[in-house]
Amino acid sequence: MKLSERGAIKSAIADGGFHLYPAGNLLKIISQNLGGDNLEGDFDVSTTPEKLSRIEGPSDPDANELFKKDLAILTGRLSVMEANYDIEAVFDHMSGSLKNLAKRYYGIEDIEFPRPQIVEYYFEGYSDIYKDADWSAFNVNSMESKELGIPVGIYFKRSQVAPGYPELVTMHESNHVMQEHTAMPVGYHSYLPWMDEGFADCLGKMMLFRATEDEKLLGKIKTFRTELEVTDQRRVTYHYGEETAILTLLRARLPFARTLMAVRRREPFSLDWNVYANLIRDGLDPHVAIIKAYKGNKLETFKKKIENDEKQFRSEGDLDQMDLRILSQAIATQPPATLEASEYKAALWLVDEVEKNNVAHFVDPEIIPEKLRGKIKDWTCDVAIAGSKLPAEIWEKVPEAKIKTIIHESAVPEKLKSGVDKLSTMYFVIKRKIGSDLYYEPYGGGLPYRLGTGEIRCSY
Repeated sequence: MKLSERGAIKSAIADGGFHLYPAGNLLKIISQNLGGDNLEGDFDVSTTPEKLSRIEGPSDPDANELFKKDLAILTGRLSVMEANYDIEAVFDHMSGSLKNLAKRYYGIEDIEFPRPQIVEYYFEGYSDIYKDADWSAFNVNSMESKELGIPVGIYFKRSQVAPGYPELVTMHESNHVMQEHTAMPVGYHSYLPWMDEGFADCLGKMMLFRATEDEKLLGKIKTFRTELEVTDQRRVTYHYGEETAILTLLRARLPFARTLMAVRRREPFSLDWNVYANLIRDGLDPHVAIIKAYKGNKLETFKKKIENDEKQFRSEGDLDQMDLRILSQAIATQPPATLEASEYKAALWLVDEVEKNNVAHFVDPEIIPEKLRGKIKDWTCDVAIAGSKLPAEIWEKVPEAKIKTIIHESAVPEKLKSGVDKLSTMYFVIKRKIGSDLYYEPYGGGLPYRLGTGEIRCSY
């Protein structure tokens, strides 16, 4: 199939490395600057990057400068991306592994999975209800099929297909099929977001790795979750569900998770499901949380049932080290600190200065070992040492001198001074006085490390 422009852009964004957080907001900026273009047309390796390169971006000059950097990253990736995406091969690969995975994680045998379909908009030919939805895919189970008059199946919206994502979405939506067999109350459509979406996500990721053994794909999926999906408020709530499901699995393992599903299918109103979720996130053992969340009047009978369920499921298998590793990767990631464009631009300048031009600045005199201070003319603890005057022998023998590089306040460009000062009040940079002079020490506040690991990003 031909990729849409939107799908290609989402895939490129999911490779990470942008200054903006969340990088998914690039889609909004691009659409706004293209006069509302929804980017649902066919992606072209030549014309799409060229179209995006004409975008003006934010009006604020600092924000615009950073936007241009991000746009260059994006268009560079698009210019080498394949326009055709063999999604049917993806569906074939996933389908071939689903039956074994259903048995391993849910204890289900002889289950049939609907083959995903590509549609121009959801439920094409049946309803326009989700025509403009910004969702990658929908699963329609048997109860929803009756309610909406739509065939059972997994539906991908063509304009949302982004390379790397259909693999997970197929596993996620197939988990909903498995849930209908093991966790869905009989006779009515019941949607419990944290449980349905949470287990579909974390079990889906374990199944994805079993099917592909693709480490890079897992990283891309994580970026999808933390950079693209957080721009949609409803999808933000999925992270809470996944966190609850992961903590349940880590603390009580798969047999208990299956017990929880059995309780929901058998007696869905016996538990306060919100109470259970909150207790898990508060740190309780799931075995304690389920009892505290019980709201029926036959507690001893309830305890006996869940003990029997868990004992039965223990005999059918559990998570292994590979599963636990995937779970640990999927644990909720806290969002980074976001700086205004002027502050972020100042941060980039400071890091560039100490990493590329340390000899143009100064070194904290205290970092020089006593036995080497005699090699530096007029060394004193009250005077910073000019990097250009530091002997090569010192740079070689005292590698820590680089991280104690300090920048004199007079060296900061006028247009960056307010940003640098703001960084110092936030303790990302340490402002110091040596003798009668003021200096900024980027490594003192860990600024290069924070930028390098993505702990600090930009909001423009």
